[in-house]
Amino acid sequence: MDLLYVEEHQACKNYVSDFHIGFNYKEIEKDSTLYIEDKYYNYLLFLIEGEIVVSYNELTNQTCSGGEMIFISQDTDFTGKAVTNAKYIILSFDNQFTLCDQMALESLSPYDKQEGSFNKLPIRGPMMEVLRSIHFYLIHKIRCKHLQEAKQKEVFLVLRAFYTKQELAEFLSPIINKNMDFKAFILKNYQNVKTVEELAKLCNSSVRSLTRKFRTYFSDSPYSWMLKQRSRHIRNRLADVNIPIGQIIKEFGFSSPAHFTSYCKKYYGMGPSRFRKEMKNNL
Repeated sequence: MDLLYVEEHQACKNYVSDFHIGFNYKEIEKDSTLYIEDKYYNYLLFLIEGEIVVSYNELTNQTCSGGEMIFISQDTDFTGKAVTNAKYIILSFDNQFTLCDQMALESLSPYDKQEGSFNKLPIRGPMMEVLRSIHFYLIHKIRCKHLQEAKQKEVFLVLRAFYTKQELAEFLSPIINKNMDFKAFILKNYQNVKTVEELAKLCNSSVRSLTRKFRTYFSDSPYSWMLKQRSRHIRNRLADVNIPIGQIIKEFGFSSPAHFTSYCKKYYGMGPSRFRKEMKNNL
């Protein structure tokens, strides 16, 4: 069945044109490399068919087979390679959960978590049914933001309903660990400030203390990290062709169109109009 009114669908303001966020479907050939494009997200990788070998942090050469899923947390040094031809669906998400999901995660805190374990679980029947529907929408290029948000909630609902709390405590341990509170706070609030000084004040910390803690959790300085986040947000806004470039210039405080063009060439290797043309060609 073909999607009707393709151009109308893609022109909708809720169309997700950035292929680095939400759900994506991939098919890769044997010996191909798996890439994680943005370390500022968490990832759930659902391997539908094939076999891959992955390494992250201290864990190396861990095997994942068709019918299994793995969790990759933020800032993980991840590498992966396809042992065979493989098909997978990957979900990228941040730590800003709904209240229901947040309460469910907090309920896992008392359960023992095996340190250094490989975060892998089987894809059980109910989860596979959800993935089939996601796959259908993706291959027909139905990338509505609201639909993706609903499907993400459905994935977490299935996790809570058909996996034990012990399984989830081990699987999602990096985002349950209380040491992640600082990261979660930063990710939730950094867009409300414009400078490192304002961020430090929001954290009730000195700039020096914030910088030291930042390097521990983000492997970067606050200033550098905030610049990268700004670049990512501008890129995502540019990817939405329905947002006028003038609106983006005003939203992010650029002094002139020329200033914005120089910025885009520095961070994206091309001007804003060409960037949008490239994105459109890749749809």
